[in-house]
Amino acid sequence: MSVSLIMTNFSAGELSPRLGGRVDLAKYSNGLSVLENMYTHPHGGASRRTGFRFIREVIGRDLMPKDSLKSGTDWTVGTGWIVADGSATCDGTQKGVSVLSLKIGLIAGRTYEFGFEISSYTGGSVQIISADAGVSESASASGEFVSRLEAGDSGLIAIRCDADFKGTIDSVYVREIAPKARLIPFEFSTEQAYVLEFTDRNIRIYKDGGIVVGADGEPVEVPTPYTENDLAKIRFTQSADVMYLVNPEIQPYKLSRTSHVDWTVELVPFSSPPSEWNSTKGFPSCVTFFEERLCFAASPANPQTIWMSKSGSYEDFGVSSPVVDDDACTYTLSADQVNAIRWMVSSKKLIMGTSGGEWWLAGGGSSDSVTPNSVIVRRETTHGSASIPPVVVGSIMVFLQREGKTIRELSYSFEADGYVAPDLTILAEHMTRSNTITEWAYQQSPDSIIWMIRNDGVLLGLTYQREQEVVGFHRHVTEGQFRSACVIPGISQEELWCVVTRKINGVTRSYVERMEDQFNGDDSVGAFFVDSGLSYNQEAFDTVFSGLEHLEGMKVSILADGAVRPDTVVKNGCITLASPAKVVHAGLQYTSNLKTLRIEGGAMNGGTAQGSMKRISHVTVRLFQSLGLQVGYDKDNLERAPFRTSADKVGGPPSLFNGDYEVKFNRGYDRDGQIYIRQDQPLPLSVLALIPQVSVYS
Repeated sequence: MSVSLIMTNFSAGELSPRLGGRVDLAKYSNGLSVLENMYTHPHGGASRRTGFRFIREVIGRDLMPKDSLKSGTDWTVGTGWIVADGSATCDGTQKGVSVLSLKIGLIAGRTYEFGFEISSYTGGSVQIISADAGVSESASASGEFVSRLEAGDSGLIAIRCDADFKGTIDSVYVREIAPKARLIPFEFSTEQAYVLEFTDRNIRIYKDGGIVVGADGEPVEVPTPYTENDLAKIRFTQSADVMYLVNPEIQPYKLSRTSHVDWTVELVPFSSPPSEWNSTKGFPSCVTFFEERLCFAASPANPQTIWMSKSGSYEDFGVSSPVVDDDACTYTLSADQVNAIRWMVSSKKLIMGTSGGEWWLAGGGSSDSVTPNSVIVRRETTHGSASIPPVVVGSIMVFLQREGKTIRELSYSFEADGYVAPDLTILAEHMTRSNTITEWAYQQSPDSIIWMIRNDGVLLGLTYQREQEVVGFHRHVTEGQFRSACVIPGISQEELWCVVTRKINGVTRSYVERMEDQFNGDDSVGAFFVDSGLSYNQEAFDTVFSGLEHLEGMKVSILADGAVRPDTVVKNGCITLASPAKVVHAGLQYTSNLKTLRIEGGAMNGGTAQGSMKRISHVTVRLFQSLGLQVGYDKDNLERAPFRTSADKVGGPPSLFNGDYEVKFNRGYDRDGQIYIRQDQPLPLSVLALIPQVSVYS
């Protein structure tokens, strides 16, 4: 005899394999064994994540020294070359091959983009040599030339001409390809939110889905003191259009914005800065605002010390004589072991995470403000914190434990009359068992998800809504590795931006990409489910679509006018369709997988179904705005569900499906009884419930 079971929601997300026998847990019935490139909604269902839209390639700052072509002072100048007045001219007097070179510190094994312009050309050819390694193709005409080459050991850029070359070279630049990068949000208001791309000694700015450019049409760049090795340790806090930046090895700086294109980075002009801050003892590594004070903490020589500015005067650390309440104040944590402060968060109290526990700081009374003579500090928990600042969700702080693997929520408990920090990863410890979290960002709308970058390049998601008891993990992979992430407000929802490294034609490249807004359409025409993708929306039908140079040589997945087209290889930055279309989405394919846990239920003797032979004869999948899924009992035995009906327009895409779709399982008995769902086409998928028909043989 068979019975119908129902899996009503998947809010527990992907559970650890170690819970395979814990059918007694309430979360077991809402959990999954695999949830990949899909996420859970707080209200229960699981949807395929939307794709990542390509924004721009990450390219480092120009490494050529300013005014390097003013004179030949720093160059090694071969015969025939003259370096003066911003140009390098070859007059044709060289007897053979002649080289003009400059040491700019190219790093062996890294790839660089070299660009230059030739004018007044009369004959011969010229090449770029990258640190005695990569050699460009010969240039033998006036115009602009760009090459990408791997560097060798010498650190030199060399311009090599043959005996016949005669012409002038200028506008020489050298930029690293795929440099280390970190994204930081800059939120002036909900209408003016920016993504800052930090690379080696440089910032680029993104807004409204694109990069900010100046009057010359080139991306706006802001020089900074931070090298690529400093990026991970940068901490920041913001007030209106000023962001304060700290790093334990560098003096505090501030980034100021006066318009979309006018940005400056300068040393903070402190008044009476603390004497402990210097190049010998180091500088603070944490910063935040609290009670109208700018608070710094944890320099290398003083890891337990907090410095608070004067009230209402953020850059003044002066103290009056006698001391008054709004003076700057300094406090050092007292503990039985070193408790280096890792982060600070402003709430009703100043919450601090240290290497040995979690603390708070407040004024001397329940309603008193902090003053130099009125400070109370207490330790609440002893888990210890990693250096990554926590995510604040409502009144709860989600923080990373010291080893970088365990995620905890710090909240006030009336029963304990204090703060508690339960473990959020205990049911999904496999997500970080062999890896650590390097960055994270919180996307409040539409589904309250904490996005986490794992050190192996996997993007983890945690759907988190404590008031509904929703804590569900999911993992996301792409043809590449996620390296940085941030979230800024968008028009209809908050936006997730990422830096993704991808291997394109054998070369590692780094892209800034933005996750598309959650799908909510009436048809599949606007569905964007490709990675590193672009969209085309043209008035006239066409078969050739260009602009895909960033995916040159890669096979891309295509959705044209809502219908799936065969995969196509990008050639010369273009794709060619067999038949014309207007609205096209093209990018890298990714696969979404959902697999249930072992089914519990259906035993006729009233006991457990675990360990018994069972058979699923068919399963009903309750879908919402979906097309094109596959269903089966394992990943190798899947049936593609057809959705086209006689009501659909000939030549057009089928309508999005809402309702129950039944799939028969052609399989005998086994002991697991699991259901596998896959979507590998660039189409939407939302699973609301699964209703299997199960027979258990006792």
